[in-house]
Amino acid sequence: MTQLTTFTLQPFSPTAQTTDLAISGSLVRSQSVLSIVYRFEGDFDKVVIPPVGEAGDRRDQLWQQTCFEFFLGEGPNKAETDPYWEFNLSPTGDWNVFSLAGYRQGLREERALGALPFTVRTAQTQLQLALTVDVGELVDPAQPLRLGVSAVVVLASGEETFWAIAHPGPTPDFHHPESFALELLP
Repeated sequence: MTQLTTFTLQPFSPTAQTTDLAISGSLVRSQSVLSIVYRFEGDFDKVVIPPVGEAGDRRDQLWQQTCFEFFLGEGPNKAETDPYWEFNLSPTGDWNVFSLAGYRQGLREERALGALPFTVRTAQTQLQLALTVDVGELVDPAQPLRLGVSAVVVLASGEETFWAIAHPGPTPDFHHPESFALELLP
């Protein structure tokens, strides 16, 4: 079965600098294959986008620059003790995947994925990032998947803004179990 869903990200604290920006996209699940497309649109004079590339390397701390992220959990629960994975995708083509044993616990690089090829396309007021990845080495394809989709956008002023489908706490927290707001069935 193939399942498609769309998303729109909202900034944690909207400002005058974020009003002309929009991040949306789509997710498709077909058994263990997950495809995600981000569409970032707006006045790019207001943001800092790292140089766009396509052949990237595994790198740490990508979230310190404009970066697209998603968090993947398995099963129907949303508990702080559930393991999950964090995917970081930079417009440079650089990437990383981390596994966590529970809420912000036991962070380590996920070695089951040795490459994460994705494409980045840009125009004057739009950036599109697309990834298709088989997550069968990480999750049971017979289980529902829970996803949190997010982005860090650095403004021209140097301020970091935090975008997500859901902001369940008093501070930006992409790892919060309630931010895994999308469910994709097997």
